[in-house]
Amino acid sequence: MYEKALQSSGLSPKQAVVYEACLKLVAANAPEIARLAGLKRTTVYGLIDELMALGLVSRATKGNRYFFSIQNPGVLRDLLDQKKSSLERVLPSLQELFFSAHTRPEVQFFEGRIGVKRIFEDTLFCRSKKICQVVRVQDFIEVVGAQYCANYIRRRAERGVAARAIHPQSGDRYDGVYGENSERFKRHVRYLPPEMFSPAMLLLYDCKVAMIATAAENFGFIIESKEFFTLLSAWFEFLWLQGSREPERS
Repeated sequence: MYEKALQSSGLSPKQAVVYEACLKLVAANAPEIARLAGLKRTTVYGLIDELMALGLVSRATKGNRYFFSIQNPGVLRDLLDQKKSSLERVLPSLQELFFSAHTRPEVQFFEGRIGVKRIFEDTLFCRSKKICQVVRVQDFIEVVGAQYCANYIRRRAERGVAARAIHPQSGDRYDGVYGENSERFKRHVRYLPPEMFSPAMLLLYDCKVAMIATAAENFGFIIESKEFFTLLSAWFEFLWLQGSREPERS
């Protein structure tokens, strides 16, 4: 009855069968447990030893015979908590190993409005929870549409992804949703002279560099390269230090 639930807690299929048999018998010897579990007695002895090592079963002696009893099932929760804690301790190292092995130079090409939206969607799942971008707001709106832009900004903030943006100092859009510093939308902005901006948008996140053309060319690409990302990140930081904190409003 409970075998699948017990297996999901970390027990093997046979461990789960023996555990449930012990639970039903309250206190029993190995032959009794073996009969109810439908397993060989020699197999059951080994499984009981495993369950005892996990703290799920206890042993008592009566005369010259051993009897086995289930510990409070709450121990299962403690066991899961221990496994979770152990996993959380090693998870950063496992992720670092995974990404170091899988982060090889790779280029993905996207066409059309739907394709470009896929680039923005990819940024929502960045591991670092940080995006650096160089963009004219008005170009952003023209490429994917005002409704998508506003929705994307809201979802980015809801997912805890912060943005550092470099925008033109004048001639762009500056309001509560776009182009300004915003705690609500987790956005910090610096402004540079408009003549320094190219028609394309630049997004930097994790080890990815995304470039998005304007609506006229309507395409974009993502380059996943640690070296290329490091190079452009240094360039972004230099521009950030040169930028002003307020736009020039007309």
